[in-house]
Amino acid sequence: HLLHAVRALVHRRNLSLVVIGTPKKGGGIERLVRGLDLSRHIRFTGRIDHNAFVREYARAAIAVVPSMYEGFGLPVGEAMACRLPVICTTGGALPEVAGDAALMVPPGDAIALEQAIETLLDDPKQRESLAQKGYERVMQTFTWENTARQTAEAYRDVIHDYR
Repeated sequence: HLLHAVRALVHRRNLSLVVIGTPKKGGGIERLVRGLDLSRHIRFTGRIDHNAFVREYARAAIAVVPSMYEGFGLPVGEAMACRLPVICTTGGALPEVAGDAALMVPPGDAIALEQAIETLLDDPKQRESLAQKGYERVMQTFTWENTARQTAEAYRDVIHDYR
């Protein structure tokens, strides 16, 4: 779905897409990229280390996480921690991770995804606002201290229920 949105956008704007990872050799993504004539607009990074990952975020204008379903949503949290505005789907735990600090679209809705990307590209104030809100959310919510406190509370609840 992201590739269909990208195809429409690259024809109207001078955009490129960096995908962290590598598509399966000869797989559906490679075929779709060729079929949509997007090879010159998309770069797959392959497997990269943490520092290269952060550099890619630093170069980006927007992080897009178009997951159909996500168990936790680490890419959303990572992008927010790098102070990057995020567009993600409402799939799985992504809304819980992003809160009100991201633009959300339904999973699989390429038109909504395209519109969200254009909205953020056209609105630097909203990009800045989401970047700041996301950064603050990660720094306040997803800390080791909070994780330890919530884990201890879960153990207390289980022990209390067991007794």
